Amino acid sequence: MLELIKNAIILAAGKSDRFAPFTYEKPKGLFCVKGDVLIERQIEQLHEAGINEIYVVVGYMKEKFFYLEQKYGVKLLINNQFGKKGNLYSLYVARKHLGNTYVCCADHYFSKNPYLDDNPGNLSYRACMYIPGKFKEFAIDYSDAKVITGVDVGGSDKMAMVGHAYMNEGFSAVFRKFIENEINDFGVSDLFWEEFYAKHLNNLTFFMKEYAPDDIYEFEDIDALRKFDSEFLMNIDSDIITNICQTLQCSPNDITDINVINAGLTNVSFSFECCQKKYVYRHPGGTSGNLINRKTELFAQSKAKELGIDNSVIKMDLSGWKVSHYITDAKNCDLESSDEQLETIMGYLHRIHNIDVDVKDNVKIFDNVVEGNKLLEIASLTKGNLKREFSDLIEKVERLYKHIKDDAVKMDYKLVLCHNDVYEPNFIYDSDGKVYLVDWEYAGLNYAANDIGSIICRYDFNDEQIERYIKAYVGHDLTEKERRFYYAYIPISAYYWFCWGLYKGSVGEDDSFFFLPSYRNLVRFIDVALENYE
Repeated sequence: MLELIKNAIILAAGKSDRFAPFTYEKPKGLFCVKGDVLIERQIEQLHEAGINEIYVVVGYMKEKFFYLEQKYGVKLLINNQFGKKGNLYSLYVARKHLGNTYVCCADHYFSKNPYLDDNPGNLSYRACMYIPGKFKEFAIDYSDAKVITGVDVGGSDKMAMVGHAYMNEGFSAVFRKFIENEINDFGVSDLFWEEFYAKHLNNLTFFMKEYAPDDIYEFEDIDALRKFDSEFLMNIDSDIITNICQTLQCSPNDITDINVINAGLTNVSFSFECCQKKYVYRHPGGTSGNLINRKTELFAQSKAKELGIDNSVIKMDLSGWKVSHYITDAKNCDLESSDEQLETIMGYLHRIHNIDVDVKDNVKIFDNVVEGNKLLEIASLTKGNLKREFSDLIEKVERLYKHIKDDAVKMDYKLVLCHNDVYEPNFIYDSDGKVYLVDWEYAGLNYAANDIGSIICRYDFNDEQIERYIKAYVGHDLTEKERRFYYAYIPISAYYWFCWGLYKGSVGEDDSFFFLPSYRNLVRFIDVALENYE
């Protein structure tokens, strides 16, 4: 009897958001658990079972897996749709290699080698385990012959799909045909492959193969992984952990209760506890280099700390990472309702604007139009010719900006240190009512009016609201020249944040709630501002 030739497909394209922040440094499949890199351990187990034809489907941080081809002789396949599709699409990418195939996930840990299995009938099967209580995995029903007869998302006190699967040649041929025929149907490519199988359960026979609870581990989050491997943070080879330990003079195992904060538009931040105190770590995002001058940010952040405007920061590095004290019971200020908070914020801005900046400080000039145009050009690479599409507005902005610069000279307005990202999400207060102005990434030399325009341009304020903000900063009834200058900065600020939104959308990131209001305020104020000057 001829020996069956088997192969394996390892799915390793996903990002595993539940393991942030560490998945911002490497994919979960490359985590070291109990001394073994997860995907390497699995490849070695496949080799031990005589399976040498192995395909690894990669996507997120794909380059970090490239070494596997040289080290283990595996073949990498690229899934560039990993951020938009389900893992069914990874199997679609690898569909030509489906035969007598093990389908595996890179981040599973098998305490015993599951590929040394006893399967004389070459039956297609799905690894399963009995899970007591409620669970989120795919729950199954099965017959007396252990054929899977039903699949549900989640269940309680039932058998559930865990670990790997094995598809024999006949199963693979049918499965491949279904994928090829349906992958472009609405919603299909977004599915987990198990969901797609469940759609065709009557045409695809999987047997249930039961494993003991300690045979297969699928780690749902960092806490679950650390429960399994108490030394995980000691061995993760993470710059994040190194930075925290050096800053706080602690051990990796002192770091607990890690929770991602979904607040930053440019970075990833998470809170954690260390020695009974709570902190926040900021990890710079992938596209922040196109937006941020870290040297200037560090200068502004240091000045804000000195002035008591943001004394939460403990350490910031020029590469962009930062460790800060956790602000207890932090809430966003409501400047529309609180005159006191508005007065505090405007006082903070005056303090920043009055800082003496020396040439040797090497602080960047934040030019709204120059910076906006840079982002517009990058966005045009994927969004079409935006300069042509918005040519009328761009021409008006550049005309107005020349008038503003000339007017600034006449009114003796100098470039000063500005925050340049002033709006409500960056004003917070703690349980004692202390107000902080945070996130100094866009800091740089600009006209003070930009910090006021930056607030106004991102909301649909009426005339009375706008007047309140400008007067709160200026401190008196505006002269006609002051009004002309400050109102002209609304469309100039709006132009930058409109271009910022175009750029963010072009790289597949959130373009934020203020994208449309910025455009509206650009259109609303540009012609009036030009009239006032011309």
